[in-house]
Amino acid sequence: MKITKVNILGALLVVLLLAGCAVGKNNIDALAKCDYRVESLQDVRLAGRAVESYSSGKNGNLSALPGIALALLKKDLPLEAKVNMKVTNPTTTKTVMNSFKYLIEIQGKPLFEGTVNENLQLETGQSAIVPLTFKTNIFGVAEEQGVDKLLNNLFTKEGEGFIVLKIKPSMRIGNNNIYYPGYITVDRNLAKSIGKLVM
Repeated sequence: MKITKVNILGALLVVLLLAGCAVGKNNIDALAKCDYRVESLQDVRLAGRAVESYSSGKNGNLSALPGIALALLKKDLPLEAKVNMKVTNPTTTKTVMNSFKYLIEIQGKPLFEGTVNENLQLETGQSAIVPLTFKTNIFGVAEEQGVDKLLNNLFTKEGEGFIVLKIKPSMRIGNNNIYYPGYITVDRNLAKSIGKLVM
């Protein structure tokens, strides 16, 4: 077969494409190898009030507390917070991340999904804090489980799986964000962190 410039260029393009796919896959795999954990929670509010203000009633009838009772009448019981997630790169190579999708679940049911754009370039051993904010109406969950049961679990739950934070990190390849397939579980017990605020 006669070798032409077109054949050579075609072969080079195939090699580059395969190499690009391999690099992309390695980069995506690197996202799962990073360490993700909740560093802290800030501005945690329930029915418009800081959760710290509910500490005096955590052993009583929580649904009768001012603010919560009114929220229940309105069928609007908002829970909001800023979750400071710490990302650490334990690998031996630089890891680059772009936006994050994140999911808050209550007892396995999706409650809130959001996206945050955060361009991170982490060298070996480097860490960064990524703030994830959410605000969602938990009235439906309260109505299903019972208000006092939900609020007591929210403020005192120590078991895993009650409130779970999951993320889906991405990296920029060309003009597209390529997300990690599936969600990575960061914290299986956010309620424990909330409970510490009302002790």
